[in-house]
Amino acid sequence: MISTEPAVKGKVRRSTKIAFVIWSLAGMGGSERVVYDIVRNMDRGAFSTIVIGFEDGPARALYENMGVKTAIIMKEKKIDPGFVKRFRRILMEEEIDIVNPHHFSPLLYSMLATRFSRVRLVYTEHSRWQLEQLPRVKKIVNWVMLQRADAVVAISDQIMEYYTRRLWLPKNRVHLVNNGIEISAFQRPGQGHLRQKLGITGNAKVIGAVANIRPEKNHRLLVAAFSALLKRGLDLFLVIVGHDYLEGEIQSFARRLGVGERALFLGKREDVPGLLSIFDVFCLPSIYEGLPLTVLEAMAAGIPVVGADVLGINEVVRHNENGLLFPSNEQEKLEECLHLLLEDDALRRRLSLAGRDSVKERYSIEKMIENYEHLFRSV
Repeated sequence: MISTEPAVKGKVRRSTKIAFVIWSLAGMGGSERVVYDIVRNMDRGAFSTIVIGFEDGPARALYENMGVKTAIIMKEKKIDPGFVKRFRRILMEEEIDIVNPHHFSPLLYSMLATRFSRVRLVYTEHSRWQLEQLPRVKKIVNWVMLQRADAVVAISDQIMEYYTRRLWLPKNRVHLVNNGIEISAFQRPGQGHLRQKLGITGNAKVIGAVANIRPEKNHRLLVAAFSALLKRGLDLFLVIVGHDYLEGEIQSFARRLGVGERALFLGKREDVPGLLSIFDVFCLPSIYEGLPLTVLEAMAAGIPVVGADVLGINEVVRHNENGLLFPSNEQEKLEECLHLLLEDDALRRRLSLAGRDSVKERYSIEKMIENYEHLFRSV
């Protein structure tokens, strides 16, 4: 255990050194965003940090601009015996006390790099679905590594249950730390000028989605449901925010349906709080999720949420209590939920208030940081 006792005369207590390990610094997906939020909000008097990635990218500058050290360890070939050695050398040179990898591959390399060392390993998993989809051999490897970790973080109740009931991990080594967001950043006045700038006309209502365009996010289903609602005569726009990993496939689909002028694809944006303020309804139709930060952000902004009834989303959204859920991949049910919310002002207000309350209660960034700091002090 790392000492947290105050310094005594003649002895200076150094801060606890933590290495956060993520696969890539190329972008800011959900888990990368969580690491960024932890690092920038931790008590710098008690903890010093380094972020280690296996792929370089623009996110590296975000850390370095706030004085956080980074390191990139890239494989020189597919099978690279020196990769783990380079990783271990950094940990030893930086005198790291705790390694906190996120996801399976960073866990594997962190486990190998810290073998036969004093470095503690605290692992964070972000998706129960990804655990369940691992090939059998990787499931066995994952189970062995989790047994050897000093502590394991579950970011949701569903992952907590999977760890303790399906993988039989001891409850005293599994710690529930819900992802959190900076709630105040999403409680700002409306940005009416954004509607004009985007060409959203008159009293049209806006369905919005903030999620990188990937197959599992299921944007195609949302575009199809949006097209059907337009055919019913609703005055609507669809706004999709996020990096496009499908190279225009969904935009082409929207054009084929004849809704290209009303479906706005904005790409990656830095003004998400402002964009949320122009949404009337937020929709996340994903096939699977971890604990989606964008849903939390929408709820914090007071935007009623429609989400697929899948792991991750259905932990945050409770049907007809603080949002609406539809059966995964069922377009007609998605249309029904969206139509109901768009046409019922009172329902939107009720779900908006309930959503805000549920985020404040469980998903604040302050609570997340407090729990991580407590865990890092205790291992």
